[in-house]
Amino acid sequence: MTAQYRPNKSVSTMRIILKHSHPCPGCRATLPDGLPDTETDVIVSFADGIEVPGRLWPSTDDRRLEIASHRTAAGALIARKAWLLRQDDFGWKIKARLSDPS
Repeated sequence: MTAQYRPNKSVSTMRIILKHSHPCPGCRATLPDGLPDTETDVIVSFADGIEVPGRLWPSTDDRRLEIASHRTAAGALIARKAWLLRQDDFGWKIKARLSDPS
């Protein structure tokens, strides 16, 4: 069974925008300025219009993003996965898929 994310409704949830319909290495991402230093609930918005809950937290290599299982707009089932986000001269992008979240 996949864990369900329950963002704290008492505060504005941070939004991360991915430039593809699914996460993959090289996918560009838009993250807000002033990222917190602790684990944070987020909403991940994909290029196909789908929005999915997730979590973002600092790691030794920039940021770790875990995205809940979901379906793409085309109907493909995507399992819950974790990704390494890294900032370069052009902004944020997915650097690599991390080991399966527990």
